[in-house]
Amino acid sequence: MELLYGVSAVFLLVMLAGIGLFHKRKRRMNELTATNPEAFLQDGLRQEGKRLVAVIGGDFVHGTISYNFVEDAARRKDCQHYQFMNAGINGSTVRDVLARLDAVIMAQPEAAIILVGMNDAAVKIAPYMAKKQNHEPKELPPLIAYEQDLARIVSRLKTETSARIALLSLPIAGENLFSKANREIDQYNEVIKKVAETNNVSYLPLNEKLKAHLKGKRHTRGRPLPEDLKLYKKAVVQHFVYGHSLDRISRGNGYLLLTDGIHLNSIAGMKAARQIELFLKKSELKATQ
Repeated sequence: MELLYGVSAVFLLVMLAGIGLFHKRKRRMNELTATNPEAFLQDGLRQEGKRLVAVIGGDFVHGTISYNFVEDAARRKDCQHYQFMNAGINGSTVRDVLARLDAVIMAQPEAAIILVGMNDAAVKIAPYMAKKQNHEPKELPPLIAYEQDLARIVSRLKTETSARIALLSLPIAGENLFSKANREIDQYNEVIKKVAETNNVSYLPLNEKLKAHLKGKRHTRGRPLPEDLKLYKKAVVQHFVYGHSLDRISRGNGYLLLTDGIHLNSIAGMKAARQIELFLKKSELKATQ
């Protein structure tokens, strides 16, 4: 009997330790990166002789549960004379980004790249993961509210900084390109393109590059966006507790570009980094002409 009690006690201790480890590692998911805007302002991170690039957005930019393409871009040969600020926070909507834009503006970046909207689109494509959004003074259709707030972000950056600005199109939502979810994402990307054209800023076709990749692999009717959070929760545990790579999680879930149906693996993330690299190279040429 004493042996049984001893085994039970050990099992309980191991279980409690496992739970503690899970929560400790899960907290890492929402920790701000070392290059967040507040760190730049408070810790004096600005490097002399390098031009500052602010990458602004939500989960994709934050890069803890999605491939960190901001760090990838910073490592690229053509980006060595740039310094990157990561102004992404998991779960952010376009309204959240607008609300915290002051810190980015205070840093006065030479370039600003924006990728935000998947959490806004979630209202229609994945209600189970959407946060309640309040558009005062009156409720507006989500797409119209998104367009207005995105335009406000661009307007503030244009008037309050000298930054060259680019808008990345939203990635795919699941890998069935004919799904309702991806038709909704297409509508948001039309808005992004419209805001870019209206404000004379650059549009970077990330979504289009991801679609082209799937078409090249004849994988246009792949696994769709899940209907619940099971894959997301599973990916969090696999990545933060067991240390599985995002690519391993992606393969296990049957995706080519995504981990859990939303977030990016390295193949997709590197395409985002490449778009940033090309934009900065093009902007540099324009500046010297």
